Amino acid sequence: MSESQYAVFRFDVKSMVMAEGEPLVLNSLSEAERYCQENIATDPAMGCRILDRAGKTVRTFSDQQIYDNHHGLPAAKRNVLLGSALLVVGISSVALDAWLGWRLVFGVLLGVRLLWAGCVKTIDGVSFLMRERDAFNHEP
Repeated sequence: MSESQYAVFRFDVKSMVMAEGEPLVLNSLSEAERYCQENIATDPAMGCRILDRAGKTVRTFSDQQIYDNHHGLPAAKRNVLLGSALLVVGISSVALDAWLGWRLVFGVLLGVRLLWAGCVKTIDGVSFLMRERDAFNHEP
């Protein structure tokens, strides 16, 4: 790649996973930006990331509404609710198994898995909400 060329990678906005295939190499930044804007207009679920010759991200394009739905405030609230529900079900499953004298091995196994998933989801959601709160409180 020459100094004036830029590589464009496509990615799935929901999972943030790069699409398969080789990156598209375009001859100028304006050409790469135009391609990304056209790509998002055609397929909003796919985003574009423009990288320079050194591999540094120059700009990222994605449909903001789709991004926020999967990674923004609604997703954080959903993670907190889902995580809390998983925690309650996990605790209930382990408690039921304990109450029955540990006869239901499945109850403990399922409960521990649900507790782990609930902790991860809840922590993910709460940490995002705390970052948003701190960013809101520190705005000038």
